[in-house]
Amino acid sequence: MLRAASNTWRVLVVCAAVLGLAAGAAAQATQTKETLPAGPAHVKTVQVKGELVARGSNWLIARDPAGYYKVYGVEPGRKAIVDGVPKTLDQLQLGTMLTSTATTTETPLVKRTTTITEGTVFWAAPTSIIVTLENGENKQYEVPSDFKFDVGEKKLSAMELRKGMKLTATRIVEEPMTVIDHDVVVTGVAPR
Repeated sequence: MLRAASNTWRVLVVCAAVLGLAAGAAAQATQTKETLPAGPAHVKTVQVKGELVARGSNWLIARDPAGYYKVYGVEPGRKAIVDGVPKTLDQLQLGTMLTSTATTTETPLVKRTTTITEGTVFWAAPTSIIVTLENGENKQYEVPSDFKFDVGEKKLSAMELRKGMKLTATRIVEEPMTVIDHDVVVTGVAPR
């Protein structure tokens, strides 16, 4: 009987600890992340023409209209549309006139992280504050000089904060990034 009561208490203590952790986690700052467009995409198209003069398992050599030779690496399984028919590198005939059209699209984006923190002012100075969060934890924050806190209906600087004030702070961090997409289409005309 004593052992069963001991196990029951152990289960109750573990459940209480888990619930306490869950409540503490819920009281922390909320954070959202999103990726947004940051302007128009920039599209660049380049076209290269040449006559197939040699080929290997993953390369080819082409002579351009000016008479210069260039080696190109070819991805396994890559196909060229020759006279309307898709063909792999090993199916191409020497003398085939190839045209490679490469389109590069650069799309500017912004990765935005928004953090909302609520708490009570524990201590405040012009560039640093300590806030007691809803879970009872005190946390210190460095504050930029132009940052404003929401206190009731007012927007206050760190210098204007007083101990005991309830505040909400929204911090938005934006990271610029660029997504680059490449699209290459190779077409050709077989020798006659």
